[in-house]
Amino acid sequence: MKKRKTMKQKIVFYVMSVSILLGVLLTLVMIISSYISTDSILLDNLQMMAKTSSQNVSSNLHLLTDRMANLSLEKELSDEQADNSTKQQTLDERKTRIEFVWLAAYDINGQKLYGDDTAPKSIAEEKYYDNITKTNNITIGEPFYASDIWQLAVGIPLKNEEEIYAYLIGSYKYDLLNDVLTNINIGVHGSAYVINEEGTIIADKDLENMEKHPNVYDIYGSKKNNAIFDSMISFQTGSNLMTLHHQKHYAAYSPVSGTNWTLVIDAPRNDFMKTLITAIMICILLTIFLLIAARFYIAKMADKISDSLSLSTRRLTALSEGNLKDNVILAQTGDEAEILTEALARTINNIDSYIDNLKTSLGFLSEGDYSQEVPDTFIGDFAAIREALTSITHSLNQTMYQINRASAAVNQNSSEVSGYARRLYDGSREQSDALDRLSESIRIITEKIQLIDENAEQLKASTNGAESKVYQGKQQMDSMLGTMNNIYSNMQEIIKISQMIEEISSQTSLLSLNASIEAARAGESGKGFAVVAQQIGVLSEQTADALKQTGEMIEQANLSIEEGLKTARATAESFQEINVATDEFTGISKQIEQVAAEQKNAVHLVTQEISTVLDIANTNQKLAEETDITASRSLSQAEELEQVVASVKLREES
Repeated sequence: MKKRKTMKQKIVFYVMSVSILLGVLLTLVMIISSYISTDSILLDNLQMMAKTSSQNVSSNLHLLTDRMANLSLEKELSDEQADNSTKQQTLDERKTRIEFVWLAAYDINGQKLYGDDTAPKSIAEEKYYDNITKTNNITIGEPFYASDIWQLAVGIPLKNEEEIYAYLIGSYKYDLLNDVLTNINIGVHGSAYVINEEGTIIADKDLENMEKHPNVYDIYGSKKNNAIFDSMISFQTGSNLMTLHHQKHYAAYSPVSGTNWTLVIDAPRNDFMKTLITAIMICILLTIFLLIAARFYIAKMADKISDSLSLSTRRLTALSEGNLKDNVILAQTGDEAEILTEALARTINNIDSYIDNLKTSLGFLSEGDYSQEVPDTFIGDFAAIREALTSITHSLNQTMYQINRASAAVNQNSSEVSGYARRLYDGSREQSDALDRLSESIRIITEKIQLIDENAEQLKASTNGAESKVYQGKQQMDSMLGTMNNIYSNMQEIIKISQMIEEISSQTSLLSLNASIEAARAGESGKGFAVVAQQIGVLSEQTADALKQTGEMIEQANLSIEEGLKTARATAESFQEINVATDEFTGISKQIEQVAAEQKNAVHLVTQEISTVLDIANTNQKLAEETDITASRSLSQAEELEQVVASVKLREES
């Protein structure tokens, strides 16, 4: 048997469960809120730091550009009469004032004109040269490593009457930019670096990283990170939580004014979470300690409650086992437990008395004596028991009288029902036979309709084939009719051309006659021309004869074509009439097919209905047979009931 928990155990269990649940929920809320607030505060601070640091970088770079701008305004550098040695001397003098690594001037093709020996001979391949030629303005180059030192080049155009004739390039030490990045200290493992518009790291306080020229898309690439990098190189200011080196990092970024660069600051999240985790662990330990202390206090209070109810619990347990004789030990606590034990003692005494009365009354009923009265010793709500028992006795008297009268009626009705059931069974069998014959007739009709349906399908297929052939013949006749129209049009054009040639022949003949007359007037000198004119006249006559014969042939051909065109049109009209008739025939075949389908569906529905009626008839037949059997049983049971009622002793009704 499963061991039950005591009230003390339940109180301790439920109270401690609620306490532990509240402690866990509060701890989780504290942890989550701490993480969220820490992330929000650090991201906001990093964003402000990135913005301030980028302004510092921009300020330092502007200092470099201002120096180059002032240097470009030197008169010696813009004087066309000054030679390169004088300009070189000016650069050397300015170089002593400003810490340049090298300083030189280059022509518009990027070739060095004059400057330090350590300066490169050509800057045509440098990125800052491409930028300065495109913008024609001061340009800051990306940091580069040369002569065992990291450098930063700044270039500015040299103009003479608004015309650029050279570029002045000065290289500074990278330390000016590195000082800003080095002073950015975030956490233990935080870093700060500058990326260009392609995402390549061009400046880092760790110089070893700069030598590799890594690209943030390659080393930290992911779908989420790439979206953040896109915001960086699009010169936006912001902060996000990113995954770098398989760890969560706080990252903030801000564009560097005057350049295509973006300053990025990132720090591992773990650097800032150690203190938070320590505080959370202390809170968890404190919560556990308080829960343990609460456990002992709750157990002590549960003992008091459990002891005051133990007396009533033990007596109720004995009562549940049928013990009505033992006395109830009263609790002397002065609270609800004492009231409970007193009420329990009175309840047990009353129940014992009521059970004795019920035992006596039920004994009479079990012996078939319904004439005894129930004792009137029930009080309070227990009085309902006496009323119910009295009502039951009275109802049993009434019921037995009615059963006695009804048993005779049931006997008679059972005999009648048995006769009706036999007649119903016989009628159901006749109905089932008739439905079987009707079903066979429907089956024959269905086979005939199926044959009609198949013939309609064949008729539809033949009609579709004929319709296709007629449509094809109509298309061919339309094509031939179009061809005949084209031939007729071409023949009309030939007639026009023939007439035109005939006119030309007439004019040629007239021209030949005029030429002969003129040749005769010319005398000896015109004899040669007269022969030519004569030949032209002969040719004109031959052409006229040929045109006459051609005209007759064309006329005959034109008449034949007109006759053929009339015949083709008549044939096309016949095909059109055949097509209309075919369409009508197709519609009739479709109607036949539709009627056959409708008849088939109707017969199918009738078959289903007949099947349903046949099932009902079979069911009725079975029910009639079962009703006959049941009626026989009811008749036998009614006789037995009549014998039982006769043995019961009933109270006389007033």
